[in-house]
Amino acid sequence: MEWSDRGLQLNVLSPGYTLTLMNRRPEVAEQVKNFERDTPMGRLAMPEEMVGPAVFLASRAASFVTGVDLIVDGGFVCW
Repeated sequence: MEWSDRGLQLNVLSPGYTLTLMNRRPEVAEQVKNFERDTPMGRLAMPEEMVGPAVFLASRAASFVTGVDLIVDGGFVCW
């Protein structure tokens, strides 16, 4: 808030459980099933699903957006 009058926008992207190489390891397979079960959309995000929200925050479409935590988690925080 202190810097917004100087043109600085500060927003963050908070991804939910994402199917990365780390989550493809056999030793975490059961945990990944739990993540999928506990996410309303029933799956983990693909890494490329974070691109659209990030592009939005970096674009002119977000020119009046500041102080936002954009949660991209398939509905997990709804619980």
